[in-house]
Amino acid sequence: MEMQALDAPLDDAAAKADRLRQDGDRLRDQRAWQEAAEAYARYLRLCSGDWAILVQYGHCLKEAGDPKGALLCYREAEKLQPEDSDIQLQIGHALKLLGRPEEAFGAYAMALTFDPGNVHARRELMAGDLPEAPLPFEPVPSEPVQAEPAPTEPVPAEPASLPAGTMLVFDASDLLDYFRGNRAPTGIQRVQLNIIREALSAGGTAPVAVTAFDPATGAWKPVPAELFQRLAALSATGTDLTDPDWREAVEAVQALLRGGTALDFAPGSTLVNLGTSWWLPEYLRRVREAKASFGLRYVPFLHDCIPLMVPEHCAEELVDEFARWFAGLCLHADAVLVNSDCTREDFRRLSRSVLPAREIPCHVVRLDAAPAAPEAAPLPALLRDGRPFVLNVGTIESRKNHLLVFQAWLTLVRRFGAEAVPDLVCVGKQGWLAEEALRLHARSPILRAKVHLLHDVPDTVLEGLYRACLFTLYNSFYEGWGLPVTESLAHGKVALVPSHSGLRESGAAGAVFFAPNSEPDLVEQVRSLSSDADHRQRLEARIAEQVRLRSWAEIAGQVVRDAAAGSVSGLPAPLARLDLPLGQAHPLRLLPGPEPLPAMAVADALREGPGWSALEPWGVWARPGESRLRLPLPPEAEAAALRVYLEVQAPDAACRFGLRAGREGGLPPILQRFDARAGERLFAMLIVPAGSGGDLLISIEPGLAAGAGAEAVGICSLMVCRADDQAARLDYLESRALTQLPGG
Repeated sequence: MEMQALDAPLDDAAAKADRLRQDGDRLRDQRAWQEAAEAYARYLRLCSGDWAILVQYGHCLKEAGDPKGALLCYREAEKLQPEDSDIQLQIGHALKLLGRPEEAFGAYAMALTFDPGNVHARRELMAGDLPEAPLPFEPVPSEPVQAEPAPTEPVPAEPASLPAGTMLVFDASDLLDYFRGNRAPTGIQRVQLNIIREALSAGGTAPVAVTAFDPATGAWKPVPAELFQRLAALSATGTDLTDPDWREAVEAVQALLRGGTALDFAPGSTLVNLGTSWWLPEYLRRVREAKASFGLRYVPFLHDCIPLMVPEHCAEELVDEFARWFAGLCLHADAVLVNSDCTREDFRRLSRSVLPAREIPCHVVRLDAAPAAPEAAPLPALLRDGRPFVLNVGTIESRKNHLLVFQAWLTLVRRFGAEAVPDLVCVGKQGWLAEEALRLHARSPILRAKVHLLHDVPDTVLEGLYRACLFTLYNSFYEGWGLPVTESLAHGKVALVPSHSGLRESGAAGAVFFAPNSEPDLVEQVRSLSSDADHRQRLEARIAEQVRLRSWAEIAGQVVRDAAAGSVSGLPAPLARLDLPLGQAHPLRLLPGPEPLPAMAVADALREGPGWSALEPWGVWARPGESRLRLPLPPEAEAAALRVYLEVQAPDAACRFGLRAGREGGLPPILQRFDARAGERLFAMLIVPAGSGGDLLISIEPGLAAGAGAEAVGICSLMVCRADDQAARLDYLESRALTQLPGG
């Protein structure tokens, strides 16, 4: 009996998991995609290692219109089953839906590698609607698959010069990529649209232009101002992606990226990126090259450090990408624009972990803008009866904590009755980890009646909602600024927000604050604002008297001034910003988060030349066509002979490669050849004699001799020490050997 009692909870848990999986299967077969996704999500909380159900979860999210969520599921399944052909196929499908054809091509090629008989992957590759590029390698069904040489470097088009005198170039890559699958802008997209539009219209003393990064060629392409302004105008008038005018404008941008000429920056130009770029492959490498070629200044806008501050509310992949990007930003940025004192302090604190002895200029550009008020469209049909409602604008995701808001509304209705509680209107797309809040909403008759979820709402309808609401509510675990708070105040409506992070600044004199994560305080404040019209009107009068907002034209003017400030930054080249002592090992691979580390930035910044492929978790492929490593040397290295170690990974074929190393501007470089067996991991070493000169340059020359095997060789790490430093040599070799042991 005791044994049965102990076993019962385990049996119950297993039975519950089995029921949830069966529910998901049944709902999937009924094509009830959202409900099936929620069932699978609940199952995976109990059985997180079931990679097959992760794939099914991804299928349902994709069919429900969330390809980004699907891609995250497939990536998680890939971690558990890294050589599954079908998972790679599904990753390719999701990337294709997201408008990332180059990455989709790679996923389909990998699927065919793992299973040469995968007809679906072969069909996608042969369909002709993906970018033309050679397969990384040709799978041969009856023979062992050869290791992947990196794809041939695209030949860049002839450069196109910017207009004469152009000094400020806005990188709109993130915004234009968003428009491939969306029309109604959200927070960061609104910021980019308004600032770039106003900067283009201003015609000030510092001419501006717009560009977009093309990952296929690694080049920026110019975007005509007229085309950008047309997209901006169309994005505010509707949500229909099939509208002929919208499709024509989006396709015009894509045609420019596919066939346009590469941008030749005017000397001394400043590249301002108002959006996100951590998802763009090799972006900072190209920034580094442009800085060296054109004297380009790079000024990103940091909206927040949320993936580093509250990583539990972000996808693991995003946290890792953001940490690496943030570390790289510290080496490449000549200045940083931020939206609040809160974000500035976060940036300064986090950047010290990468650059402890150096500070990057940081300018606060508050997003305290009164938006241009479009003509208001009629309210959605369910609100036209004049019922009172509270407006909540923001992506429905874990970080926005809609769960707390929904629970507060349940409490309000149960305590005071449905007639005494206003409706809640939530405007926003569905985002990451929203299932728990959505499940509560779906299962509660009270919430289904009182809380309305609206997606893809155009600006004209949003304008009507702001005008008609009683007040607004914006909840979140962390924010850099909080644009919906500013928009609420611009409409003269009280904003109810938690008292933390950048929300204290966006709310300023016009918001009502509640204790963060406190349902009782939230309930009390909602009740007070909704039931006491005199109280609400007094607060609205305070907004009219005390809140002073700027126009987007004024904010754009500040961005132009602050980004152009100090045309000579005084900051050294990327790697020269770090103290890189001799004897330090440098991994050349993607390093995981959640903290930004100097080694993340160094792994990217060591590479120079067009022969490199992108960093991978194990290392990076070097291929013919100038694959160099550049390492600044400390003063003590000038009079010393140096021992150079490279940890090398041979492909799945025997190969011969050469290493050429020397000091820039010094004695002729030393060349040494090495042979490697198929799949071998080895340490290549050569001695650079003492002498004067600049940075240490190491060229990797795969396939050095004709017929020497594969034309690619993997590099995993680099270490340079004094030739007589036996301790550094042993430390490096032992540490790298230990990482290759099981469990190391």
